[in-house]
Amino acid sequence: MRKAYYTSGMKPIIGISASAVRSEGDNYSRLNENYTRSVRAAGGLPLILPFDLTQADAEAAVGLLDGLLFSGGGDVDPRYFGEDPHPALRRVSAAYDASELALFKAAEKARLPVLGICRGCQLINVAMGGSLYQDIPAQLPAAIAHYPVGVPMDESFHRVEIVDSASIMARCFGLDELYTNSFHHQAVRKLASGLRVTAKTGDGVIEAFEGGDGAWFLHALQFHPEALTKAETPRSADFLKLFSGFVDAAALRKPRTR
Repeated sequence: MRKAYYTSGMKPIIGISASAVRSEGDNYSRLNENYTRSVRAAGGLPLILPFDLTQADAEAAVGLLDGLLFSGGGDVDPRYFGEDPHPALRRVSAAYDASELALFKAAEKARLPVLGICRGCQLINVAMGGSLYQDIPAQLPAAIAHYPVGVPMDESFHRVEIVDSASIMARCFGLDELYTNSFHHQAVRKLASGLRVTAKTGDGVIEAFEGGDGAWFLHALQFHPEALTKAETPRSADFLKLFSGFVDAAALRKPRTR
C-alpha cells in the first residue's frame, strides 16, 4: 500500500499541530518551519492544524490525515493529571489543550500513526493517563540542565541513553547513546500504562517512549529532532530517520480517494 501512495504521486498527509501564542492581545497559531521541512524531507505532505480545533473539527481533521505530529509548545495544564499549578508553571491555554487532547483521542480511536515532540511527548503521556514534572529544576533538583540559554536549536547539548535495543530509537541510530538538543522545563513523570521507555538521560528523565501496541505507530520524543535534520548537522540523516519511519507508517495506511 505504501507503493500505491508514491507511484500515484499521493504523498501521505501529515497533520502538524500548531502551538498557541498570544501577542498584543491576539492569539496566533505558530509552527517552526523545521517541522514542515522535516516532514517534506521524509516524503510527507505537511498540513498545519490550528491550536483551537473543536472536538468535531479534530475528528474531521483526523479523517483527512494519514499521520499526526504533535509539535512543541507551551505547558500542559496540570488539571489534566490531577494536580494544582506549581509556582513555576508557565502560561497554559484551555483551547490549546482541548484541541490537542481531542486530536489525540480521535487519532487513538482511528489508530492513526502519531509522533510527539517535546510538548507533544508530554501531551501524549497525559492523554493516556500519565503525569508530568511541572518544572524540572524545582521538582527534580538533581537533574542535569534541560533548557540551556543561548544555545541554538540545531546544537546538541546533552547525552541520551537508548535503553531498549528493539526500539525505533535503536533502529534509527544503531547506538547505545547519542547527543541531542534540549529545550524543555517540563518532562514525563509517571509514564502512562501501555507505554514503554526507550531512551532517557542519566538523571532518569524520559527522552523517548513508544506505544505497546505493535499494530499502532506511536512514538514520542522529548528532544527536538526536527532541528537536527538539516544537511549541515552531524548525524542529520539519523535524525531524519525518525521522521521517515513515521511517514512510512502513514504511507502504509489504506490509500483513499481525495
